[in-house]
Amino acid sequence: MTRERPRKRARATRLVLLGSAAFGLAACQEEQVEATVFPSVEECRALADLPENDFTAEDCVEGFEEAQAVHAESAPRYEDQALCEEQHGGECVAEQRPGGGSIFLPLLAGYMIGNMLGGRGLAAQPLYRTAGGRYATPSGGTRLSGLRGTTQVRPASFSANPSTRTAAPLTRSTVNSRGGFGASRTGGGFGSRSFGG
Repeated sequence: MTRERPRKRARATRLVLLGSAAFGLAACQEEQVEATVFPSVEECRALADLPENDFTAEDCVEGFEEAQAVHAESAPRYEDQALCEEQHGGECVAEQRPGGGSIFLPLLAGYMIGNMLGGRGLAAQPLYRTAGGRYATPSGGTRLSGLRGTTQVRPASFSANPSTRTAAPLTRSTVNSRGGFGASRTGGGFGSRSFGG
């Protein structure tokens, strides 16, 4: 009988330690915010009046305008049209540089809006098609599998993006060193999310 008591105590101690470890891991996970993704402002507005959605038609328009402003300032810019098209499924446009010459930007494929933590209101980000058929934010850090639906993302998915307007355009060697647009990056985004169609 004296041998069973230490075994029970050791087993109970292991269960407490396992429970504590699981609780500790859960506490380390970053909070998530809900984001809704749309291919167009029209589709967003069509869904705004549904009771399960917590955004308005006005939010759709404001979010789209914010996404367009972020796109103008922070869209990935490439030195070569073919490289841009490879990275974004063939949909790129030319932009004239102030000093002359052209650079190439992907078209805006859609946008996402989300409620920020702490009651800071809605935020928006543009989304671009990736070579693999997914969609990503300007930095490529947050990647989504579709342009319709609701998902959970890190608040960092709505962080300000660095300006690319005056930065050197992306070259083939730069893109290759990063693993391509929308590839996994350290400290970037939430990772691939599967939803919608």
